[in-house]
Amino acid sequence: MCVLRLRSVPEWVRPPLRAVSGTEEFQLWVFGRTRAPQALGSWSALSWLSTTDEVQSPGLLVRRNSPTEVAAWAEMVVADEVADGGAYPPTSWWTEHRIEVPDRLDREEWAKRVGSLYERHYAHGVHVALAWLTGSVDDPALMVPIRDGDGEFILQATRDEYRSVLRKLSAPLPGTATPRPGRSLEHRR
Repeated sequence: MCVLRLRSVPEWVRPPLRAVSGTEEFQLWVFGRTRAPQALGSWSALSWLSTTDEVQSPGLLVRRNSPTEVAAWAEMVVADEVADGGAYPPTSWWTEHRIEVPDRLDREEWAKRVGSLYERHYAHGVHVALAWLTGSVDDPALMVPIRDGDGEFILQATRDEYRSVLRKLSAPLPGTATPRPGRSLEHRR
């Protein structure tokens, strides 16, 4: 895994750099400890923000390279559908979500992803992290995985500990401005 230090966040990212950077590092730690695909998906979405012209990324699920707002929303809606195990979307769905033809998953890749529980948990992690970054959800604790890499449930006490850490990482520092207002899922449509 290539780990780049996050130095800034795009203007569309709602949480401050401090919260995103700390959460990214913590998600990588959680993945190292649990091997949970959801933690890997969340970490991947957060580390994707480090992509630059010099350092390219294959994207998370669709094939966009740069972490733009449009790309984030596209990744988020695809990840949500994959996580839910949905059927391959019709052309109108891809068009509605402004996902260009070269960036769309083909039917075979879609079937492979939705047919794998690991990939579906990974996609859920991507979805939740991007929802937090875009302000669609306010609680970063939703990134806490339920199952480890072997598919076993992570103990509730451990999950509660992870939730607490994620909430502390994203809490505003005393005397700082409140985070930028988020946008609803309707913004994307």
